[in-house]
Amino acid sequence: MHDYILPIAGLSIGYHDFEFEINDKFFDNFEFSEVKKGCVKVNLNVEKHERESILTFNFSGSVFIACDRCNDEYEQEIDNEVVIYLKYGHGYEEESDDVIVIPSEEGEFDVSSLIYEYIILSLPIHRVHQNIEDCNQEIIDYLENNANQVVEETDDIDPRWKCLEELREKKDIN
Repeated sequence: MHDYILPIAGLSIGYHDFEFEINDKFFDNFEFSEVKKGCVKVNLNVEKHERESILTFNFSGSVFIACDRCNDEYEQEIDNEVVIYLKYGHGYEEESDDVIVIPSEEGEFDVSSLIYEYIILSLPIHRVHQNIEDCNQEIIDYLENNANQVVEETDDIDPRWKCLEELREKKDIN
C-alpha cells in the first residue's frame, strides 16, 4: 500500500495533483471488504497551506457487489467527490467526518484507508440490479414461491409461550 502514501512534508505550498487506479489488488488488502473487484479512478488534488492541507478526492469508475434482491454480482457505478481537511497538531485525531489532525512532525500521510472508505460510502444503501430482469430469475421465482410458506410457518405459537396461552384461556373460562 506504499503507493498511497502522500509525501506531505515534501510538498511545496500550493496545488498538487495525484492519480490512483484502484483495482482488484487494492480491495484484496481489506480482508472483510464486500467489494472484491472493480476499477475506480481517483484524482486527488492537494492544496497545501502552512498549517493544513485540503484533500479533494474525485472518484469515478465501477465496482462489483452482490445484489440485495438475488445475491448475484452486478456492476455498480461510482461517482463521488469528497473534501478532507488535514490539519497539523499534537497527535492523531479525527475532529469530524471531514477533518483529520496529524502530528506536526509527520512527513507522510497514507490515503489508502480514506480511498477505501469513500468508495464504500459511495455505494447506494439499496444495492440491486437496475432492472429486475437482470436478476437471477431462478432466485426471484424461488423467493416469490416460498414467501408465503415462511409466513405460514411463523403463525404457529412459540412452544415456550404455549403454556402461558393455556393459562390465559383457563382464566377467561373462570
